[in-house]
Parts: sequence; C-alpha cells; structure tokens
Amino acid sequence: MDKKPSTIVIPARIGSKRLPNKLLIDIAGKPLISWVIEAALKVDFKAEVIVATDDNRIKKVSEDLGIKSFLTSKDIKNGTERILDILDHIDSELVINLQGDEPLVNPIDLNNLHKTIRSSDVDVVSICHEVDNLEAEEPSNVKVVFDINQYALYFSRSKIPYGAKTFYSHKGIYAFKRDALQRIKNFKSGILCNLENLEQLHWLENNMSIKMLITKNKSIGVDTQDDLLRAENTLLANNIKGLICDIDGTLTNGLVWYGDEGEKLKSFNVKDGSAIKKLLSKGFKVGFLSGRDSIPLRIRAKELGVEFVNFNQADKRKGCLDLISKMKLKAINVAYIGDDESDLPCCFLLPFSFSVNDSHEELKNVARFNLKRKGGEGVITEFIEKLNFLSTNPKI
Repeated sequence: MDKKPSTIVIPARIGSKRLPNKLLIDIAGKPLISWVIEAALKVDFKAEVIVATDDNRIKKVSEDLGIKSFLTSKDIKNGTERILDILDHIDSELVINLQGDEPLVNPIDLNNLHKTIRSSDVDVVSICHEVDNLEAEEPSNVKVVFDINQYALYFSRSKIPYGAKTFYSHKGIYAFKRDALQRIKNFKSGILCNLENLEQLHWLENNMSIKMLITKNKSIGVDTQDDLLRAENTLLANNIKGLICDIDGTLTNGLVWYGDEGEKLKSFNVKDGSAIKKLLSKGFKVGFLSGRDSIPLRIRAKELGVEFVNFNQADKRKGCLDLISKMKLKAINVAYIGDDESDLPCCFLLPFSFSVNDSHEELKNVARFNLKRKGGEGVITEFIEKLNFLSTNPKI
C-alpha cells in the first residue's frame, strides 16, 4: 500500500475557442472526457480520480462513470488553478494533473510520474517527447530544455535550443507534491510566464524544481478539428481486433477466368496471403465477405486458415453483422476493406474502413482511409502498415 495517498485530478474546462465543447464531442464512440477518465483508471498505483470542471454536463458524464466531480468557476485560467480551487477537498500528498483533452495519454507515463514524484525531493515532475525540426516550428508545440539531470531550465513556444538537431515537446501533464501546490498559490506574477503565456515558467521564476521524464509515447492534446480526427483514428486503431474483407476487386483484381469446362478461376496475391497469416498468428480475427460463392473462394479461405466466411451474401450489411457476431467482437473492434458500391453499408457500419485505390468513387468518399494499392496488389500488407502507424502500441 502507498505510504503517501495519491489523487489524479482531471481539469475539464468546457470553453474552447478553436473547438467548442470539445470534451463532450463524441470520439470513437464516447465523449472525449470519457477516454481520459478511463486512462486515469488504468494506472498501477492506488489513486482517487477526480474531475474538476466548470460545466454540469461534464460533471454528469464523470459521475455516470463513478467519478467524483467538483464544479469550479468559469473564470479560472488553467488546469493548475482549477486544482488549487479544490485543493481543500483533496486528501493526498501527491497530486497528478491530467488534462481533460488528452485521450491518448499512456497510463505507463502516469505510473512513471507517480514513481518519480514519490521517490525524489523534486517539486514537480512532467513529461516530454522528441519532435522533429518541422514540429518544433509550431508555437503551440511547447519546447523544453533541461540540464544533464533532466531538470527543466526553460520552456518556450519558440524553437529552442538554437542549433539543436533534437527538440523536446512538453506535455502539460504534471505530478505535484502537495506543498508545492500550496506554494504556487502565493507566487507573484512573473515576467517570462506572461511573455510566453506558460504557467510552468511562473514556477521556474519562483525557484521551483521541475524534473522532466522523456517518453516515446506521443499523446495528442485535442485543440483543433484536425487533432480530433488524428486522436479518433488512433483510438480506433488501438482497439481493432478483427478484419472483414471483401473478395472480388479487393483480394483479387476483379477479373474472372473460365476454364475449358466452365469453371471459374480467380487470381489471389501471395502477399495478401502472407499478410493474412501474419494477422491470424497475432490473434487477429479475419473474415471474408462476398456477394458470390465459388470453389476458388472456399479453397483460398481454407488454405489461409480463415474460419469466418460469409459467401453468396447479397446484403453485405447483414453479412458483416453475422461475421461480427461469430467473431464475438463489436463493430468498433473490426476494420473493413472493400472496393465497390455494395461495400458502402459495411463502411457505414464499421467506422475503421478502407477503400482500395481503384474503388468506386462514392466508396472512397465514405471510407475513413483510401489505400494506395489497387485490389489484388497486396492491400492487406498496406492495411497492416497503416494500422501499425496509427496505433500507439503496434501489435502486428
């Protein structure tokens, strides 16, 4: 049992100029704030989770998830001030500030923050990760420089340090000692923090120590519509456990040959076969869906070890639902790849959907992602590459 009880506070402000009401926006099937709460509940250490908000709707979402919530003033400027506003209600020596717009925060990072703040004399612990030269140019991407012991020296919206090839982007997630929060209450306003509009400079100007932890987890703070889309794509990718794939025009090039005795012949790409076997070997569930039925289709499915098949299915939506049921998954856990108008119902049903390069134009407009490869040219390999790229924890 922890000697020092801990609390994770999620400051959750409803106001946002660039993305109004963002914490209540549905993202991958849930309000954004719900993903943050779920991440906080996955930590390894014993901690109470509290939401501090200025909106009754956020309070209700939090309390529906069993989380204690406090209403605070709408005039509060930042997350730390919101925590200070409810500090008398927090019975902990260690407090973690987890911003309400960080749906992709990794619980491992929260564990590391907690471990460091418990085992050192530092006032505050925070995290950062490497960014490239182009990312460092963006003023909204706050950079941090630190000494050889990883204590923060300065934070800036400018690209610092000069001449560097590696830059570190600061994420506004903090672990505080309680007495450090008490001291922050009485700090006088500083020059640098007002110039850069960064509260952490306020602490440095008042001689507080901030230990930086370097993480490889690049979480996405949601501030814009583009951020929202990127975060949703990642959340969906993280939860994909199965794939349903159309056959003709997707796993084949759509051509059909007839033999001397009238039998149908189809051409499959061996790269797709290898990729499907790779998915299956990692515990992925794969299903084949087709409006046609033929001996070649059944032979190919059996050869690859694909046990979930639905052939001669004119209603592809129904076919998808049947396969999802057999896989014992939910629609949000399954991806779909298709090429034609008949695949539209499946792309509406399964949000993590793909169209091959030579797809029907309407399908391209509906599918979440458009692949670069044409049907029959190794689209499953590209699907795996895309899934791994989007996921924060690639498994394939």
